[in-house]
Amino acid sequence: MKKFNFKLQPVLKYREHLENLARQEYVQALMNVKDAEQQIKIMEQALESMANNIEQETRKGIPAPLFRQYNEYLDSLENDINLKRKENERLEKILAVKQQTLTKKSVEKKVIERLKEKKKSEYVEEFMAEEQKRADDMTSLKTAREASENVS
Repeated sequence: MKKFNFKLQPVLKYREHLENLARQEYVQALMNVKDAEQQIKIMEQALESMANNIEQETRKGIPAPLFRQYNEYLDSLENDINLKRKENERLEKILAVKQQTLTKKSVEKKVIERLKEKKKSEYVEEFMAEEQKRADDMTSLKTAREASENVS
């Protein structure tokens, strides 16, 4: 049996490459989102811890300038958390775009893969039909020989 040759194999290979690139970009964007979420969580824990520490210090009694400094630090932490949340929202939008791109590239690759499977199936069917025809021809020739031998 002659080996099946898919003429669009280079296109399929290229689309697989594009899908792999899109998958890598998606994974990188996902990691960026996870990192941002982790940083937000750490910053929120630091804010909560610092707020508890300041509360304990104020119960003991602290000077007003130090209290003001603590409050400015807490405000700064809250501002940093808000900035990080905005960055996380931006990263999530990028992640959504990367996911759509990955889906599109996967679909494009699957179209070529299905075409390849269809062409291979047609090739096998055609080959089997040819083989069946050869077998039928051989049987016909054998029957014709036997008939001619019986006549002689």
